[in-house]
Amino acid sequence: MHFSFLVLFFAGMKAKTVKRVDWSPKKRVIAITLRKEGYSYREIASKMGHGVTPSGIRKLFVRFQETGSVENQAGRGRKRLTTPTTDRQISRLALGKRQTSSGDINKDLQQVGVKVSDRTIRQRLVAAGLRARIPRKKPFLNVLQRQKRVAWAKQHVTWTAEQLEQSNLE
Repeated sequence: MHFSFLVLFFAGMKAKTVKRVDWSPKKRVIAITLRKEGYSYREIASKMGHGVTPSGIRKLFVRFQETGSVENQAGRGRKRLTTPTTDRQISRLALGKRQTSSGDINKDLQQVGVKVSDRTIRQRLVAAGLRARIPRKKPFLNVLQRQKRVAWAKQHVTWTAEQLEQSNLE
């Protein structure tokens, strides 16, 4: 009975997630300076406020001692699935057939052996400066334009294909 109550109690609770925010370089330097002045991690965290934790201060200070810098280290994060060559290939496929969807481009890439999502294709296209656009509608012909076309067609109804070709070249 007691156990089932706890299960129901914890099932109703939502997991508390904290959004990770990078500190500005100025904030990082302040934390390092305070630590060098002899303040504890907890004291620094309470002075700085706004979601700064003592463990975050400690990690920053350890990284500062190892690297001598407060900047983020380069090369962290998930590796890209596509190479620069594949990115150019995606752009080329999109430019070759303007009406092609990201799904169609993805199918073409899968035949070559590159397995990525449609969303990745769209991200690479945006990075290459190719954004989705809806083509402008072609305006309809007005009454005068239609009458002129009919008149021209009636005038040239007896012409052969060669004569029409010659008139188009001139």
